Amino acid sequence: MKGLAAQLTQSGTPNIRLCDCLECHSSTLQENCVSVTGSYPVYGATGLIGYTNNYAYNGESILIVKDGSGVGSLSYVNDHFSVIGTLNYLTAKENYSILYLYYALMAFNFTPYITGMAIPHIYFKDYGKAKLFYPSIEKRIRIASLLHNIEQKLVVEQNLVISLSAQKSYLLRMLFI
Repeated sequence: MKGLAAQLTQSGTPNIRLCDCLECHSSTLQENCVSVTGSYPVYGATGLIGYTNNYAYNGESILIVKDGSGVGSLSYVNDHFSVIGTLNYLTAKENYSILYLYYALMAFNFTPYITGMAIPHIYFKDYGKAKLFYPSIEKRIRIASLLHNIEQKLVVEQNLVISLSAQKSYLLRMLFI
């Protein structure tokens, strides 16, 4: 997926800085304030970590791991959610496509912006100055839609593999009872 995103989103000359099209938000929510029940999901560096009854944001956003071993890892969400302190969430400024920017960042090289020896960190103030290719609206819509549809199909196929694997395990157990 990353290779295809790179091909499609890096096909032109970088023409816009990240800080011109994205806003970066952080959270002070700590993992010990998250529970197994609640109305809204809470995300951490490894994905969904629990729930809370309050949300930080409602809408499309790019979640980015800002410190630790997964620094620079991305997720896309489109709902009510909160994040813990290991993540930032990026939102699109007016008239910018968050979905296209998500796929462009998927192919983005964060390595030059990583600081810290013991615990790696990235800061929006640093990588926000980097430029990426932002094409015409028609091309953005086409690229984002294509990549999103492929990603959704991959999720369906991965779930099918998990289901078939569980079914295989069950059948093998029943065969040797």
